[in-house]
Amino acid sequence: MKTWILTCPECGSGDLVYETGMVLGQKYRCLRCGYMGSFALEKEIEVCENGFEEGARRSGEHDA
Repeated sequence: MKTWILTCPECGSGDLVYETGMVLGQKYRCLRCGYMGSFALEKEIEVCENGFEEGARRSGEHDA
């Protein structure tokens, strides 16, 4: 299944949170690099049935 996520234009992270809106317009903040602004990139990702992105690793997994 494919879905779209918003990503940070600075670091590419999907850790964006909605900071403010209404009269000032949309503003996002990246939890990873601290970027704050109204511009965010949409990225299409493939999600498996278990909810994880294909090819993504769970926390703590490393290459052997």
